[in-house]
Amino acid sequence: MATLLPDDFDLTLLPESERGVCKALLLGLDDSWILVPNVPILVGGQDCEIDIVLVSPTRGVILIEVKGGIVTIDKGRWKQYDRPIKSPVEQVMKAKHNLLVRLRVAGVELDGLFMCHAIALPDVGSVPPEGLGPEAPAEIVFAKAALAHPTVAVNRLLREHGPVPPERVQRLLAALRPDIALDGDGGQVLQWAGKRLDAETEVHLANARELDKNQRVLVTGGAGTGKTMLVTDWAKQGIGRGERTLVVCFNKPIADQLQRALDSTNAMVGTYHDIAVRLLEPHGFKVGGSPTQEYWMHVPTDSLAFHADRIGTPFDTLIIDEGQDIHPHWLASLERLLDPQGPRRLLMAADPSQAIYVKPWAPPPNVMEMPMVFNLRNCSAIARLVQRLGGPAPLPSAPFGDSVVHLHAGGHKEVRKRVRDAVQTLSQSYGIPFSQIVVLTTHTNVRDALLDGDIEGCPLVRWEARSEDAVLCETVHRTKGLERTAVILVDMTGEPDDVLLYIGASRAVSVLRLVGPPALAHAVGVPVGASSSRV
Repeated sequence: MATLLPDDFDLTLLPESERGVCKALLLGLDDSWILVPNVPILVGGQDCEIDIVLVSPTRGVILIEVKGGIVTIDKGRWKQYDRPIKSPVEQVMKAKHNLLVRLRVAGVELDGLFMCHAIALPDVGSVPPEGLGPEAPAEIVFAKAALAHPTVAVNRLLREHGPVPPERVQRLLAALRPDIALDGDGGQVLQWAGKRLDAETEVHLANARELDKNQRVLVTGGAGTGKTMLVTDWAKQGIGRGERTLVVCFNKPIADQLQRALDSTNAMVGTYHDIAVRLLEPHGFKVGGSPTQEYWMHVPTDSLAFHADRIGTPFDTLIIDEGQDIHPHWLASLERLLDPQGPRRLLMAADPSQAIYVKPWAPPPNVMEMPMVFNLRNCSAIARLVQRLGGPAPLPSAPFGDSVVHLHAGGHKEVRKRVRDAVQTLSQSYGIPFSQIVVLTTHTNVRDALLDGDIEGCPLVRWEARSEDAVLCETVHRTKGLERTAVILVDMTGEPDDVLLYIGASRAVSVLRLVGPPALAHAVGVPVGASSSRV
């Protein structure tokens, strides 16, 4: 039997198709194989996942993209239940290319370790001898018949070679899942997606999922309580009921995350402004040149009202994530898109403590409200700090993680040095890939100063340019809803804003570094760092 890494990964949290493939591989391969599910990867500036990575010290590495359901190819185009989808082969090949970039940056020696790719189609009976076209020869396609005998399937892909030294394998595994603390006993994952949630929390989440059968629902909860996961579940359940579903949020990064999660559905997903423009463009609407903040506040909303008769009421269910960022007149314009003959559901998730755009924020009227209780994202050390800033309670079973550290900095030059040293320590000593480290600033001038000119050994980029060989550097405002293994939070104000610190700190799954004057340490209740270069 193969080894699952981390060994406490809860396979029930995976989609049914991925869960089935994981079980087949775990049961069908011998103990020389290690199976790592859900490997985060940046592809084309998008946060993606490699569904399954198989690692063997004597055989190599197989990256697997899973596609459930009835998958076919028609004139070179992939379809799932007769709906066009992206080529799974192209997806896994791009992921492989970007993973190789990550491994090179992480200093993982790949000589003698063969890496290949495959696609798993667990609901397709078998594959013809000629495969599924030039990009998908039979040996890389694991259909149901191949998954019944996975040893035979992998033997067709990989030949045996001399064993790779254990330290190289461990470094490879750490680069695959930087949130795993390898301890010789299978590892321990530090984020909610890989944890076995305690029974009380699982019941709470299940109850929240069931609320979508009501007409108007508001679920409130702090950062990391599972709101975006809940929104995704609501959308899938609504689509399953045959409802025309609209999923809206304020922030582009969250919209991208939701779009990926719902990519195989017919839901319309986007930011409020993206949705407005997409609905208006068929009627001649074009965004004006150099639009101002005032323009975005009112013009799309007014245009939706002007073209209301032509747009009609194309939706049955409206689902909103980060509802505290949606202005009341925006919400009203969205609710007018609901078909009066349908269920007219409004399902909203919000964190009032993160209301930085709508002040004061008030919940919509006539909603059934339910709170989310536990922080499912942050390790215990970070969750306690987030709780002091107004966040939710730590999950009782969460591992402690890494202690939060303050790094003293008195000016922009020292900030650059502190950020550089922290990035190098996190990547070289902790083995965290650049793509899983983010530098967050509470003000744009600090972000721009960090991005102004190269920092040796610490390539920094904006959100649009993020990649496996660079560290994301953005403002707290831009990255609401994001999470990364490690966060370096910079505040140079001397009078930190607790809300911005709360949002920024809660992005960190397992490592948090604070860079700034002593006021920053005092604000979050951690010891003031020394003025030396020690990280």
